[in-house]
Amino acid sequence: MAQHTQGPWIVSLDPRYPSEPCIDAVIDGVVWHIALCHNAAGPDDGSAEANARLIAAAPELLATVKDALPLLRADRSRYEAALAVLAKIDENH
Repeated sequence: MAQHTQGPWIVSLDPRYPSEPCIDAVIDGVVWHIALCHNAAGPDDGSAEANARLIAAAPELLATVKDALPLLRADRSRYEAALAVLAKIDENH
């Protein structure tokens, strides 16, 4: 399985799609587009911006969950839930 594009990811606007935020990674000064978030219910919906922020936080969320695993071992259900989420992302979990 391939690895995800390294973070951090940022939310930005592509002039071609001014009402739909995109998620970019800046690697060695080069901007790489990760995703474009469409508005779910029209241009005034606001969900695209919220979705873009959530997606942009994904690399940090992944790192945080991995770092928290040792602390979660004491709570079996939370530990297993964290492992299940990691399994969706990384075949090594």
